Amino acid sequence: MKYFAYLAIMVLLISVAALFYLQRPDGQTWLTSDGISSKSNQLTEQMVELSSDTFAIAAKLVSETSQKVVESITDESSVATTVIYKWQDQQGQWHYSDQPNPNGTSEKVILDPRDITVTAAEDTSILKGTSKTTNMSLMPNSSSVYDPVVMKKLFEDAEQVKEQLEHRTKSLDETH
Repeated sequence: MKYFAYLAIMVLLISVAALFYLQRPDGQTWLTSDGISSKSNQLTEQMVELSSDTFAIAAKLVSETSQKVVESITDESSVATTVIYKWQDQQGQWHYSDQPNPNGTSEKVILDPRDITVTAAEDTSILKGTSKTTNMSLMPNSSSVYDPVVMKKLFEDAEQVKEQLEHRTKSLDETH
């Protein structure tokens, strides 16, 4: 079976390579690297055009969500009054609470708002049959232009979020 697979792959490769050498009745080869390059460029342009609308919607949603998250995290009054205590019981289970352990010692945990990841809760009303429908348009304004500088900033922000998540995961792994 293994040799048959190798043989089939070799036949496929030879047949594709032959298309670069075999000539049509007009004297041109069936395949050329220029033809493949131009066709791939055309397909790439079509894919970019098709995905630009979807990308714009995602960028808008990410921007709105991140702005709300930043606003909620940077609210100094809620951060300053939050105190978390952590302790381990006799079974080795860790507990986190806003109250210290009544039966022993607790360790005070200071939360850095920049390291907290906030996610929106999912709508579970569909499970109860009371789903709310929204009339949000998924198609952006067709006359809008996507600024490459804004797109670059969006990707840089995404990289920063990725780095923060990796740092947070690493620090959580080290504590456990």
